[in-house]
Amino acid sequence: MRNTRILKADSSALPQRLKPRKSPAQARSRALVEAVVESGSRILERKGWSGLTMQQVATMAGVSPGSLYQYFPDKGSLVVEIIERVSKRELDFQLERFRDAPPNASLAESIDRLVRGVLAFQHQEGALMRQALRAIPHLGRYPRLNERVEIASKGLRALLEQHRAEIARIDLSLATHVVSNAIHSLTHDGALTRPDSLDDETLVTETVRLVLGYLR
Repeated sequence: MRNTRILKADSSALPQRLKPRKSPAQARSRALVEAVVESGSRILERKGWSGLTMQQVATMAGVSPGSLYQYFPDKGSLVVEIIERVSKRELDFQLERFRDAPPNASLAESIDRLVRGVLAFQHQEGALMRQALRAIPHLGRYPRLNERVEIASKGLRALLEQHRAEIARIDLSLATHVVSNAIHSLTHDGALTRPDSLDDETLVTETVRLVLGYLR
């Protein structure tokens, strides 16, 4: 089972329409919410936004629909909770990679390590992440999700600043935006679904080549 601890983040950062109806206070209610979120994650991963229904979630979680609706008024609020958790896990994973980066690595080695880190998390939770991303157009971006993206981009910006001497005369804010979105699109099936013939090593090699060609 995934780590599905309830986030401590301020729920006021969520639009009213996406907020949980209430927070679980007792152990029994927390267990109910955990079962609901875990079941919702499994169904979303397998069936996507359009295939997820609250009735299916209640049945899989072994709770009554009434109990489910006490906490999540609709599937949008449930999917946002799922996105919150998986995005938090991804951010923590990537920040740890930035913290543990070798201090004397070259720009090429740093970019290679960054891309491999993104793929490593994809192997853990890629299917759920892709379905979560596909659900966002139904929900709209919201401040807390944007904040997580900004935190991750700061790690990339710091990496680029360390290698400023190896980078062409381009604005680092622009470079951070371009590199972050390029890596994200290539590793998260952005514009095109990744073909079966494209293995991880080839993807890493070509992504690093693309990023270095742009930066230099």
